[in-house]
Amino acid sequence: MKKILSIAVLIALALSIAGVGAAESGESTAQVPAELEAMYDAFIAASDEQYAYDIAYELTTNPEYMTSELGGRNAGSDAEHAAAEYLEGVMTEIGLTDVQREAAQCDLWSMDGASLTVGEDSYQVYSYASAATPAEGLTAEVVYVGDGTMWDYEGVDVEGKIVLIDIDQRANWWITYPMLEAEHQGAAAIMAANVGGFAQIADDALNAQDICAPISIPCVSIGLADSQAIQAQLEEGAVTATLAVNNRVEIDAGTTYNVTGRIKGESSDYQIVVGAHYDMHFYGFQDDNCAVGLVLAMAKAMVDSGYTPKNDIVFCLHGAEEWGSSNTQYDWTVGAWEMINNVHPEWVGKTLAFINFELPAYEFGTYTSTYSAPELYSMLSYYANEYALSPEPENCFEDGVLTEGYQTYTYSDDFSYYAAGVPTFINGFLLQSDMETVFPFYVDIYHSQYDTPELYDADVMDFNLKYYGALALYIDQTPALYLDFTEQYDRVMGCIDDEIMTAAGADAQALKDACEAYNEVAQAFTDSVVAVNDGYMAAWLEGDEDAMADYWAQGRELTGQGLEAFAAAQQALLSLMYERPIVPHEAPQENIALCQQVIDCLEEGDVVTAADEYAWQINNVLEWYAMYFSPETIDVQDNMFWGEDNQDNLYWGTGRTFVKADVEDATRSLMARYEEVDGDFTEEISIYTDAIAAQQQVLVDCVAAEIEGINNLTELLK
Repeated sequence: MKKILSIAVLIALALSIAGVGAAESGESTAQVPAELEAMYDAFIAASDEQYAYDIAYELTTNPEYMTSELGGRNAGSDAEHAAAEYLEGVMTEIGLTDVQREAAQCDLWSMDGASLTVGEDSYQVYSYASAATPAEGLTAEVVYVGDGTMWDYEGVDVEGKIVLIDIDQRANWWITYPMLEAEHQGAAAIMAANVGGFAQIADDALNAQDICAPISIPCVSIGLADSQAIQAQLEEGAVTATLAVNNRVEIDAGTTYNVTGRIKGESSDYQIVVGAHYDMHFYGFQDDNCAVGLVLAMAKAMVDSGYTPKNDIVFCLHGAEEWGSSNTQYDWTVGAWEMINNVHPEWVGKTLAFINFELPAYEFGTYTSTYSAPELYSMLSYYANEYALSPEPENCFEDGVLTEGYQTYTYSDDFSYYAAGVPTFINGFLLQSDMETVFPFYVDIYHSQYDTPELYDADVMDFNLKYYGALALYIDQTPALYLDFTEQYDRVMGCIDDEIMTAAGADAQALKDACEAYNEVAQAFTDSVVAVNDGYMAAWLEGDEDAMADYWAQGRELTGQGLEAFAAAQQALLSLMYERPIVPHEAPQENIALCQQVIDCLEEGDVVTAADEYAWQINNVLEWYAMYFSPETIDVQDNMFWGEDNQDNLYWGTGRTFVKADVEDATRSLMARYEEVDGDFTEEISIYTDAIAAQQQVLVDCVAAEIEGINNLTELLK
């Protein structure tokens, strides 16, 4: 990350007055105005993690806010609506203004109960967002089909039967694929036991996820021990079971509520949004009831401390985060997407930051971090390492706060805001510092019935409440929003493959030239932001109100300019490969490289390496699914991504999906010919060669669009 330098004269002034000097990570020698420190101290004193816990506990244990005895608070359900009313009341009690439940469109899901009986034995099951059984249940023969791939059905009759499968949704595939495959094969219902990936804490653990599919056959999670018990019975002979699923999934029939309240600022030109989601799978204590508690505790601390913000501070609790829409690959964070795109599109350009929370009362590791838009990395580094009023962890996170910069991912509501053009933060809740490996919590407990109050860590809650509350105060009291657009330069330049671009006919040099011109302007913009903010702080320390007012006015102009550029940057430079955020040209560039590696292997007759090392990764591993599931199943997947009649059902993926490399026929052929030695793969090579040519044109188009977008950003930042 680049070191940020401000204008020399103003920096010298700030140094002489504020005593700013080199600081160790997590330490600061900077002075702050007594008035600002008093605001901070009052907020810290008023912060109460127990209040956050009490809210979380109520949402976790009160059956009024659940759809079944196993919990659940699904999109548009009566339980979600009841919880929204409760949260509206809490916001009113706290003393927030303009409290309301703001309606947003979603599909309705209410998992009202499910059961499985085999003879005299009863088994616990939990339904995904798919079809229900008849009220009396579905009585049918049970057939175990391994992993539930198309290969597992060879020679097996499952017509009208209940299939039982093993699943690892992390190492292999989402529940979507075996469910759709079972439907294609004629099964009447499917039961899945987690043999890995999720719900590994106990052999009776159940799992729930979003479904990423149209309404299909009844689909439930079953505990591993129960699955194994049924398999043991199957070894003795035929097994008949009755599966009853009381599950309502209704298209376009739901309303979710985003519950909002605010603290009015001295000006309403800009605002800070602090949020979490209140829908849940099972009991959802950490995910996300603790986050709801934290947001409300932060609001209460600000109100109780008498804090008067410069800008409005909006507290927003979203519904329909876990799932909110059928027949889409992007079926989560629907409530937030609706909020920023349809309910309050005017929030783009006036929201300084959306600070979001997920699972904020659990110590995932020895360190913590913040995921954010890249343009916020420098702010976060300054806030954690230099700013005097940044709380340190106590009795948790012994290795402190990491500030190397971690781009927000697609697994939480902040991504919907980020994609729409709002700067976002979220506590580091999912991925370890390599941004690839999940924390053990997600393998063991996440989205299972074991997410309960016993997991509460008061020290972590206390830290997150104070750390992010103080961050909100810092942003609120700073005249120019600290956006560092040089991070986009690093992001784009870091993923340019000159050889692939040149071979494709894409103008790599023009892209680099555009980036260099952009970076110069971006650095100057950042210098101006830092200079204004330093000057403002220096004037505040001197008590020079006229200078403060002048710096504040300059800061507001820079903020407006920065927010406009931020939204434009995400429009031009944020794309998706499935659910992975990328620079747009990365998708065709990656596909070209993989296709060429497959060709190189096949020219040597090495189908094993071609399939095992390269082919499955094409299209961001979507070809992996094509290796194991029927064309009919993959057609459903492709329609959800690229179907002309489904482009209005992509939510935060709208306009961001990549162009698929058309290699599915070759992928399937490699699997069918996997055992061949020194075979003739001319036909498959032809398919990959054609795919490279098509992806090269996509790459040319992406690079041209990026150049145009970067040039536009350069003009916006001048």
